[in-house]
Amino acid sequence: MLGGLSWVLFPLGALPAADLVLTPRGSLACYGLGYLLPQLLLIMGLGGLRAIHGRSYGWLGSAGFYVSLVALALMFVGGAFEMVKMASTGAGSTVGYLTLVVSFLLLAWGSVLLGLAITGVLHDPPSYLAGLLLAIGVPLGLLAVFEAGAAWDFYFWAGLTVPYGVAWLLLGYALLSARATAAKPSRFG
Repeated sequence: MLGGLSWVLFPLGALPAADLVLTPRGSLACYGLGYLLPQLLLIMGLGGLRAIHGRSYGWLGSAGFYVSLVALALMFVGGAFEMVKMASTGAGSTVGYLTLVVSFLLLAWGSVLLGLAITGVLHDPPSYLAGLLLAIGVPLGLLAVFEAGAAWDFYFWAGLTVPYGVAWLLLGYALLSARATAAKPSRFG
């Protein structure tokens, strides 16, 4: 849930008012905490989803899990490379940027597969809504980003991170609820 919340809030760092407040070092810290840390948390969330529901969502969910895992790992590596390059030279890196673009495309594909698997198997409202948002919202957000162009960073990051972040807020809630239900002792057993 924390990774999803961080990704929902991440675009706020791209608002023009944030540039007035943040120094270059503060921008790098904001980027590191707001972008790189959530990816690690989201990878952990994927692991939790797989541990709890891995056997129930079949080959479609497994494919979505692995594609999303690779995409988030690539995103982390590309983002870390970009951050180090910016910190050392003050300029971005084409390799880091291309890695981020490819990883977002992979994440959209993995999200569709995982979202379809979730909606097919999990029918509690938070999980079902999260599955729909992964299957539809993430690719539409990515399409909106490419259609609108990256004229303003806020819209760019909001289109890429907010749908995925909201889906993980819902999935995190569902996972916590499932874990709490499983840990609750039965009166009859």
